[in-house]
Amino acid sequence: MNSYKMLNLEFRAIDKIIRQYTDDASVVNYLEHLGASLQCNDLDSVVYCIEGLCNWYNNLTEDQIYGCEDNFLDVISFDYDGFRYKMQLLQEIQFGLEHEDYIKTSFNNTYQNDSIEISNVSKIFLSHCSENKKYANALEKFIIGLGVQNSDLIYTTHPLHKIPLGQNIYEYLRQNINSNVFVIILWSNEYLESPACLNEMGAAWVTQTDYTNIFTPDFAFGNPKYHQCAVDTRKMGAVLNGDDNCKASMIEFKNKIIEMFNLTVDEQKSSYLLDQFMKDIK
Repeated sequence: MNSYKMLNLEFRAIDKIIRQYTDDASVVNYLEHLGASLQCNDLDSVVYCIEGLCNWYNNLTEDQIYGCEDNFLDVISFDYDGFRYKMQLLQEIQFGLEHEDYIKTSFNNTYQNDSIEISNVSKIFLSHCSENKKYANALEKFIIGLGVQNSDLIYTTHPLHKIPLGQNIYEYLRQNINSNVFVIILWSNEYLESPACLNEMGAAWVTQTDYTNIFTPDFAFGNPKYHQCAVDTRKMGAVLNGDDNCKASMIEFKNKIIEMFNLTVDEQKSSYLLDQFMKDIK
């Protein structure tokens, strides 16, 4: 039996025992995305999610695996050996998916007709947590002020840039997050606790789209969940604390947007928009 078929057979049991072991948002996000990817036969996303789960497991100590360090589980009733077995099975499946070339060949031949047509229109996708609307709204005001059209910005909690009526949010994002989309990741402590946000971030990584990191002022850079994310967390970004470094980073951000959409913005308007942005984030 090939690894992909084995994963389909074992997924429900793997999903169940991992959810019994932890409610960590990033782990739950991987599981949910893995289940959705199996349903739509998205092999690249399947491999990505399994890699994330295996990396999480490999970073656990022996004591953590058996619930000896601040684990919320009932150590008597939980099947730790079963948990280890399923995680080792997932690692074997990961190896198979990465090395069994016939799986990829067969998979592509079988499902290539089911692929969804991706829009070639350049867009900006603002990935954010709704609790950080103050900063997201400031970014939206700045971007649109530079001349980006409303239809070219996907910002799901704003009435001018929301998901079209009747569209499934995840299906819409799956169709529009591609290599021609520039993603702004508005990192916050709330973002790291949101499976939906981490799912968006993972989609950006899978499609290898260009992205930039922007951080809320209180973001905890030492949070292990941040460093376990798939994107390059060493990539420099703007911290929206209103200081000179923030202003300089936003000037670079502005120049990138102008170049990307071939916009013409006079210096006076550019300075005004930047000053307003700095006021809005205070």
